[in-house]
Amino acid sequence: MKKYASLFFTAALTAVVVILAGFGGDGLKTSTGAPPAYTNSPGDGQNCSHCAGMGGSATAVTGWITSDVPATGYVPGNTYTITATAPGTGKKGFEISPQDIVGNLIGTLAAGTGNKLVGTNKYVTHSSAVTTNPAVWNFHWTAPLAYVGDVIFYGSFAVTKTATKTTTMTISESTLGVSDISGFEWSCYPNPAHDKMFVKFVSKHAGIVNIDILSLSGNPIRNLITADFPAGERRFEVMLNQPAGLYLLRMTGENGTQVRKIIVE
Repeated sequence: MKKYASLFFTAALTAVVVILAGFGGDGLKTSTGAPPAYTNSPGDGQNCSHCAGMGGSATAVTGWITSDVPATGYVPGNTYTITATAPGTGKKGFEISPQDIVGNLIGTLAAGTGNKLVGTNKYVTHSSAVTTNPAVWNFHWTAPLAYVGDVIFYGSFAVTKTATKTTTMTISESTLGVSDISGFEWSCYPNPAHDKMFVKFVSKHAGIVNIDILSLSGNPIRNLITADFPAGERRFEVMLNQPAGLYLLRMTGENGTQVRKIIVE
């Protein structure tokens, strides 16, 4: 009987040690980075208080995410430095993602020192929890290849296992330096659209026109039309066949390239 009691005590003690090691003592349970989709964005709906059973409650804060985007706003295709700052004592971690209202990534993220990308590069999070006060992480964000309006960065911070902070940063688009391509003008409607929309354009010169649908990060999804058009006014229908969200519609002709933001419902 003593032998079995001893074995039971040893097993119980081992289990306690494993549990404590998982929580990292007074540190974070997710000390090597948060799992994807815990930024408190409308698309994610979760924050670090839900993260791997951390517990506690979330409190909204301001100023914990900043950037070097100028006051005039972001320029398409430019890369900027985003800074996450978490004051307070104890171990700290974070997760941030720039998203639209349905959870699509806007632009492109690149990790910096002390952080990493998760969730197919949709999120940036700490790679190891830190105790400095304040804790500061820098990473990079490349704006999409066309203006998509204001961009919101959603962030969730953990300061010890039981204190979660949520915050946002909004970056405005810039109207400076937008090229005016006078060779053609075009419009697409209805916008928002469902499975299809109409494209209307007036070109001063004949030539090949390409219309492509892109992600907000500027990655091509597929070509909608490629045709050799004469000069003048044209109107035609394109089939979108995309899940609901925000996209870019790019039109390239003999006179240059223009991009429009579209919404698929």
